[in-house]
Amino acid sequence: MIAISCGSEKKDNVTGAWFGGEIINPNTNHIILTKNEKVVDTIPLDENNRFLYYVENVEKGIYNFIHNEYQMVYLEPGDSLMLRLNTIEFDESLAFTGIGSERNNFLINMFNYNEGENQRIRPFYQLPVDEFLKSLDSMSKVRFDNLKRFIKRYKPCKSFHEVAEANIMYDKYTKMEFYPFINSTYNETENINLPHNYYDFRKKVDYNSKALQSYYTYYRFLLWHFDYLAFDNYKNEFSFNRESLPHLTYKLKTIDSLVSLESLKNSLLRTTTRRYIINCKNPEDEKKALELYLSLTTDEDHKEEMRKIAEASLKLMPGEKLPNLTIFNFNGDRVSFEQIIKRPTVIYFWSVNSLNHLRNVHSKADELKVKYPEFDFIAINTNADKDTWKQIINRHGFNKDKEFRFHDPSKAMEHLIINTVNKAMIIDKNAKIIDNHTNLFSIQFEEQLLGILNQ
Repeated sequence: MIAISCGSEKKDNVTGAWFGGEIINPNTNHIILTKNEKVVDTIPLDENNRFLYYVENVEKGIYNFIHNEYQMVYLEPGDSLMLRLNTIEFDESLAFTGIGSERNNFLINMFNYNEGENQRIRPFYQLPVDEFLKSLDSMSKVRFDNLKRFIKRYKPCKSFHEVAEANIMYDKYTKMEFYPFINSTYNETENINLPHNYYDFRKKVDYNSKALQSYYTYYRFLLWHFDYLAFDNYKNEFSFNRESLPHLTYKLKTIDSLVSLESLKNSLLRTTTRRYIINCKNPEDEKKALELYLSLTTDEDHKEEMRKIAEASLKLMPGEKLPNLTIFNFNGDRVSFEQIIKRPTVIYFWSVNSLNHLRNVHSKADELKVKYPEFDFIAINTNADKDTWKQIINRHGFNKDKEFRFHDPSKAMEHLIINTVNKAMIIDKNAKIIDNHTNLFSIQFEEQLLGILNQ
């Protein structure tokens, strides 16, 4: 293996890179490597949960790997990058060794810092705007100072500089987009006195960055940015509502008008429409949304995917009968939803792949059961391994009478559009859907339950 520094000549015309590592507590027997949403390859894990893969003709920059969750790697020709992660703490445990590891450890540390900072920064949104901006500048300075020290020590390529700098700037821009909306909530007013040049940062936005299109910080910024640009078009008619058809319409059209990089545009259109359809409660609105989306995207695979999601979603609209899928109870008996639902019921889901979530969601359900005894709370596991399912139920002392698993998890998740473990559904006593997509942890969830009881 030949190590190639950014400034050195590429000896032996090395154009590829090695990528490998070890997955602790794997969820599947493989990982998927992608570049700009296109699959490079599916890489199998061996009997020791390790993998090794040679990426030919590496395009310098960001790749993504998927193992139930997504994360990024930065690859250059000549790299020999090895990772190690534990799926129980996916991002927090991820670490790299080998050629190229310094760059990737720096980026994953920045990612985890961003996520931690986003949890801590909420009080800052209550500050007057000048103090808020000073705080953001201070946070950015710390990051840029760290980046300067890294560049001085390791002398990475210019393309890496651009990725790292974009991480800092687009994370800051995201917070600046949030501020007027979060601050107005705190102050119970829609009129926040912003400096006349507050939105000047929008002039610096690159809507067509090929290098950043798969980068989470950049992509997340664009999604929120287009939300607020869309709102600018209807703010005199409606209040801000990401789940409304007018909002979706303006957002899709804004994306279409400003993004010319086809792969990025198609991805943004897909993510936005998928979220809307999954949460939609009105069949006619869903049909209009799908029609608009199909007229804008050029990705035929995305079109087919969205048609299937829309078809499944229409069957989950409020008032529709819950699909009568086969499930197993703890004793191994086949039962149906109609057999187990006898009064208003909340169905929530969990996976053995997310231990923190399964503990938290059961704890939340237990809390809600006490407050709302008129409802049943049913837990359904989304994994195929019944032995692990039973072990976890026994270990945590969950109520076996309220624990079930799917006969065919893949089919069930497709029919019920379970795209996140946080999804929950509210069903009436006749197994008809009241809410097809809600969340036990939402601040509005208890209001929903109260509203149902007061009908």
